[in-house]
Amino acid sequence: MEKKYNELSKIQLSLIDLNKKLIINSSDIIIENIKNGKLAKSSYGLKLNGNSIQGSIRILDVGSSHGRNSITILNLIISNILKHFPNQCFEILHDDLPENDFSLLFNEIIKNENSYLKLSNQLFYYGIGNSCYNQVVPSNSIDLCFSFSTSHWSPYNEKYHYYKDSIAVMYKKRSLEYRQFCIETLYNFFLLRSKELKSGGSFICSLLHENNSITPEFDSLYQLYTKIKTVWKQMANENLIDIDIVNKMMLNWNVYKEDEVKEVLKMLEINNKLKLVSIEQKTQKIKNTVFGNSDNEIQINFYIQINAAIKNILKAYIPADENHRESLFQIFNSKFIDHIKQNPIKNLGNIYSYFIMVFEKEE
Repeated sequence: MEKKYNELSKIQLSLIDLNKKLIINSSDIIIENIKNGKLAKSSYGLKLNGNSIQGSIRILDVGSSHGRNSITILNLIISNILKHFPNQCFEILHDDLPENDFSLLFNEIIKNENSYLKLSNQLFYYGIGNSCYNQVVPSNSIDLCFSFSTSHWSPYNEKYHYYKDSIAVMYKKRSLEYRQFCIETLYNFFLLRSKELKSGGSFICSLLHENNSITPEFDSLYQLYTKIKTVWKQMANENLIDIDIVNKMMLNWNVYKEDEVKEVLKMLEINNKLKLVSIEQKTQKIKNTVFGNSDNEIQINFYIQINAAIKNILKAYIPADENHRESLFQIFNSKFIDHIKQNPIKNLGNIYSYFIMVFEKEE
């Protein structure tokens, strides 16, 4: 992520703001399961003694990045739990890839005036540098897990993550092999979270998907990604970058199709203890998320916010030193802004569709 990701992740923050009630609901599950004793049955169990709990509540943040949006979620969860258990101790585990800048994360937690640290003096936080496609904490050790704007990121597979017209595979017919890869990848993501949760623990996550009711010409993110690839191709035509590099430039995303999500949920129901409590399908809108004084300014700001999340992924494809990569991206940014002024995104409105899901781990 860009170093200014915290300032430029308003689209991701908007998704959280729209789902505050469900985030609180996910913490209500563990409050109830502390009271009824379900969360007392693991080696990390929480035992209720009068109005206090023996043991710390352990919360896992999967895909923390630089932390500002995680703080919003944690404030909701911790505040709700403290209403019931005012002297409770918490351990917060922030997980992201090893290359994430954890110094920015810790700095945000310490210095943000709205940090969850201000809620109690019984809050302890840690960073974990590991892929969410590995188990990141011991089995049966987490009371509540959350993951927002993360689960579409996939282990990279050159065979499947390739599309000459865009930097992400969207609105493209799947091969049977790629469909199976998507199903196995998503199921593994959920399976790992289930292993990490205690019985009685809860998990809330968002999941990008292709909405069958939205066509490509009404999907602003898809249009943006095709335009990004177009401008890189123009730079290749100007001999500024090799076309083979441009063709390989891809986000390791799986934008899941609705039938793939349904199949994974069915697999979880049959083969796993992760019980689906609620699921809602929503569409993230440009309105009230990306601002500007004109349509053109909104389009540019939309690009700037998305670019903060994807720039370093695309840069990694360029076999050069960091200075050369950065200079190429400066040229790209200038050309892209000129391109979008002359060829704006049509039907600017829908950013992406997603499911928001709440799970409880059964005994």
